[in-house]
Amino acid sequence: MPILDCFTGFIGLQGCHSSEPESGLYINSLPGITLERMDKIADTEQKTYKGLWDEVEKRALLRFRTSFMAELNKCYQINERATVECIACENKDLLATSLWYLLGHELMIENYFSNRVNRYTTIDKGEARELADYYLVQYEKELKYAVQGIDVEDSDCLSNETDCPLQQNGDIHFRESAM
Repeated sequence: MPILDCFTGFIGLQGCHSSEPESGLYINSLPGITLERMDKIADTEQKTYKGLWDEVEKRALLRFRTSFMAELNKCYQINERATVECIACENKDLLATSLWYLLGHELMIENYFSNRVNRYTTIDKGEARELADYYLVQYEKELKYAVQGIDVEDSDCLSNETDCPLQQNGDIHFRESAM
């Protein structure tokens, strides 16, 4: 299952009359993020906080896919993107916190560059930049920790037609980490 499919809606918006997200996490429970502020920075194409959220979520998930693949390949060389996406989806709960912070980062970037920002409608640009930086650092830490906790050898995403160990699989090669 592609990352865009399995992680869309995984982090929710609290207070918008929807069911609880699978992760149990809400973007607007992070400091500096409220539905009101999101609504005020939405542009004419996004119209409301929901349109803004959909756009930010899609952009963040595309970035998440690339970052996850890069972090996973520090330990394993996996040649097929579908396999990497399957491993990510298989480990959604482990990756939830990292995605939560990445979404916060992307929202603060949106806030920072919004043409609707002023001191009466949202947090100021300095605070948005500070929060964006904080969320990015937290995202990178959480992603690293989450990937270290993934047991690729036990994944159902790998086609193990034989009982060969992971490092001998044709599409996947184990590489010792230099940590």
